[in-house]
Amino acid sequence: GYYEYDGMKIVPSWGGSVFEGLMPTLVIKEAELGKKNLGLNNSRYVEAHIRFAKKKGYPVWGLSPCTIPGEGYDAYGVKDLGMRGYNAGVVTPHATFLALEIAPEEAVTNLKKFLQVYPDIYGEYGFYDSVNVETGQVSKKYLCLDQAMVLIALNNYLNKGIIRNRFHNDEIGRRAEYLLEIEEFY
Repeated sequence: GYYEYDGMKIVPSWGGSVFEGLMPTLVIKEAELGKKNLGLNNSRYVEAHIRFAKKKGYPVWGLSPCTIPGEGYDAYGVKDLGMRGYNAGVVTPHATFLALEIAPEEAVTNLKKFLQVYPDIYGEYGFYDSVNVETGQVSKKYLCLDQAMVLIALNNYLNKGIIRNRFHNDEIGRRAEYLLEIEEFY
C-alpha cells in the first residue's frame, strides 16, 4: 500500500526520515531499475520533504536521524511519510546529500541555504551534523555514519554511480535487479 501526502502517492518508511527513504540509493540502482517503484517513490519522497519544510516555514529541508543540538541523538522525519512517524524540528545536511542525485538543483540550493542561514553549520571537516530549525542551535558534532553517507553520495554523484555499480557487479546486488524491474507501487 501507499500513503498520500500533499496530493502525492508515497510508500511510507518507518518514521518518514530521508535516511529511511533514500539511504538504499547509495548501493541499489533504484532510479535506474525501479522507475515504477522505488525510483519514483524516491523523487516523491524528496519533494515531500521540500514541501513539508516550506509549510512549516523552515529555511532548509531534510529531516533524518541525527545528533540533537546540545545532547544525544534522535530520529526526525515527516510524520505523514512514516508508519510510526517521527517528530520534526531538527534538520541535517546529510539528508540533502542523499537527495543529491535525485534532485541536484534543489539539493545544491538547500546546501547553500544551510550555509547562508546557519553559518556555524560548517566546520573544519565539513558540515556539522544538524541544526534545530526552531532555535537555530547547531550540533557541532560529526557522526561517522552521517559523514559516510555524505561521502558515498558525493562519490556516486561525481562518478556516475560508482559505488552502486560496484555493488551491482556482485551477485548480492544483482539479486535485487529482477524485483526492481517488475514491481509497480502505484
